[in-house]
Amino acid sequence: MELIKTNKELKEACKKLNKAKFITIDTEFIREKTYWSKLCLIQVCSGELEFIIDPLEEDIDLKPFIKILNKKSILKVFHSGRQDIEIFFKISGKIPSPIFDTQIAAMVCGFGDSVGYEKLVDKLLRKKIDKSSRFSNWAKRPLTNKQLNYAIGDVTHLFEIYPLLNDALKEKKRTRWLDEELKILTSENTYNTDPELAYKRLKIRGYDLKTRGVTFQLAKWREERAQNNNIPRGRVIRDDIIYELSSMKPKSINEIMSLRSFSNGLRLKENVINEIQEQILIGLSLKEENLPKLPEKRKLPHGTNSRVSLLKILLNSISEENEVAQKLIASTQDLEDLIADDSADIKTLKGWRYDLFGKKALDFKNGKVAITMEENNVILKYI
Repeated sequence: MELIKTNKELKEACKKLNKAKFITIDTEFIREKTYWSKLCLIQVCSGELEFIIDPLEEDIDLKPFIKILNKKSILKVFHSGRQDIEIFFKISGKIPSPIFDTQIAAMVCGFGDSVGYEKLVDKLLRKKIDKSSRFSNWAKRPLTNKQLNYAIGDVTHLFEIYPLLNDALKEKKRTRWLDEELKILTSENTYNTDPELAYKRLKIRGYDLKTRGVTFQLAKWREERAQNNNIPRGRVIRDDIIYELSSMKPKSINEIMSLRSFSNGLRLKENVINEIQEQILIGLSLKEENLPKLPEKRKLPHGTNSRVSLLKILLNSISEENEVAQKLIASTQDLEDLIADDSADIKTLKGWRYDLFGKKALDFKNGKVAITMEENNVILKYI
């Protein structure tokens, strides 16, 4: 394992990577006190080559490695790579391509919902990971050998895991399933931090115009402030405070300070309070055409809960039989939407999910299929 701290070392390492068919990649970063992730290490393995790039070294230029990330002939393998990809997208403006995510592949192959790296290493390689360095301060220098060995293990084990999962996908004829799932990771929309879209992070608490206007405006303001000051959203103002403000709609500083959250000890700087008041007034003045269109309010038929419970039995049975994670097939909200509308625009009624579960779920809902038990197995019988 080589620790790369200079541009010369990085260029030489990337030259050696050029002919690789696939490489495994991981990052170490810290984000607890910032909006943007602070990249602290980049770990890479190509089988013959194992190295760690130290991006905190003064004057180091990551361009040679960014070229590798964008080279079409080299597959980039991550485990739960969304945050890693987000970091590289922020640095270069491009999403690494092509990619393979072992966590998603493991879900497709039946290893459970959001299976962790440690569990996957244990199941597939029968190896244990020393977790004692997991919560290291990766920004602190110098790094110990123990920390570096822990960090490189995240890609050396991954190099062994990728071929096993890839073979399993081919054997189960589910490569297309993975390709569909990876579309989310490879979409720029996934990493869009436009403040105008910040309202999507919040739950809809009221469909009336003024509640929506205040919620939208406060979410936008918070996102802008968090980005400009590089602090977490919650350090600007918490979600529950936005909900309270949008519900009560205080128009003056005194009204804001009389709210439960503020009177119970919440302390914000005077200029922030003034900004909040200003944003509430802007939100109250917004018209329908100034606000994003929200999905229609869901109206669930009477008895939905019991029907969803029955669909969960079907989902569990199909998940076990086909060895694919339930979470990947359908969420509880998907099942509720399916109960409400046979043509609902949900993932469960599209692609491989429809073939595997969606069609059966619709048939069951519409009385064409019965669920029975035979020899301790759940059986579907068409009526």
